Amino acid sequence: MINSSTSDDSLFSVLSQMVATFQDDHINIIIPNQRQFTSEKPSRFMSEFSSDSLRRMFWQMADTTLYRKGFPKILGAGPAYRGRKLFEYSFANGYGYLRFTRCFASTETEGEPPKDAALSGDILDSVLELFGPVKAMLIDVRVNIGGNDDFAYAVANRFTSKKILGHTKHVRVGGYENFGPPEEWYIEPKGKKQFIVPIAVLTNDQTASAGDVFAMIMKALPDVKTVGENTLGIYSDMYGFELPNKWLVSLSHQRYYAADGKCYESIGTPVDKKVKNTKKDLVRGEDPVIIAAINMIDKKR
Repeated sequence: MINSSTSDDSLFSVLSQMVATFQDDHINIIIPNQRQFTSEKPSRFMSEFSSDSLRRMFWQMADTTLYRKGFPKILGAGPAYRGRKLFEYSFANGYGYLRFTRCFASTETEGEPPKDAALSGDILDSVLELFGPVKAMLIDVRVNIGGNDDFAYAVANRFTSKKILGHTKHVRVGGYENFGPPEEWYIEPKGKKQFIVPIAVLTNDQTASAGDVFAMIMKALPDVKTVGENTLGIYSDMYGFELPNKWLVSLSHQRYYAADGKCYESIGTPVDKKVKNTKKDLVRGEDPVIIAAINMIDKKR
C-alpha cells in the first residue's frame, strides 16, 4: 500500500489503520506539531459522560453523595494539574475518602518517577494525618489518567503492614514471545503510618495506565475490594522511537502480571462488584458506586 509516491496524508492513514485494531491508548502515531493518532479503546464512561460539563457534573454528583453520607466538604492537597489538586479528600465517622485523578505529583518531577513518588508520599502523609481514627477507606481512582508506577506504589505502601508482591513486569527483547527476565515490584510499609483497614477501591474504564496498575496491586492486599467497572487495561510502558521521516511512534512492549499471575492487558483490573455510572445518576443526584462501596465496607465492619 506504500510506495515512493505515497503522500504524507496517505502514509499517516495507512499507519493509523495498522495500529487501530489494538485499541491500546499507549499506541500512537505522531507527526510532531501537526497531528496524532491514538489507538483508543472505546469507553462506555466517556460515551455516557461525553463532555467536560457532564464530567464536572459527575464529580459534583459524587461530592453531593459524600455530603449526604455525612462527609464534610472535599478538600485538596498538592500541586494542581488541569485545575485539580493531586489529592482530594474528606473524613467522616471513621471513613477516609481519598481521590486522585492522576498518578504523578508534578509536571516538574513527572520524568523522575522515584523523586515524584517521594514527593507524592510526603503529600499523602500530610493528608492522612488530618484524618481521625480510620476504620475504613474509600480510594477513588475513577477517571485517572495515569502517570508512573512508582506513584501507584507510593500510595499502596501506606496501606500494608508487610512486604508483598505487587506485580511482575516482562520486557519484550525481540520477537513477539521473547522477553527478558521478570522484574518484581513489591508493596512495603512506608510513610509515617500504615492504615490496615478495610478498603474499597473505586474504578471505571477511564482508570488508565498507572491507574490500572494501582488498582491491580491493591487487589494483592488483604481486605481490599474493587467496585465500579474494570479499568481501561493499558499497563505496559510506552516504547517510543522515531521513523526515518521524523514521525514518532509509541508501542506497548511489556507484559504486566498481577500478584496472582494473571495478565489483565486490554481486559483491565477486574472489579469485585460491578456498578455503572450513567447520566441518570445526575438526575437522581446520587453516585451508586460510592453507595455500593460504603455498603460493601459496612458489611465487613
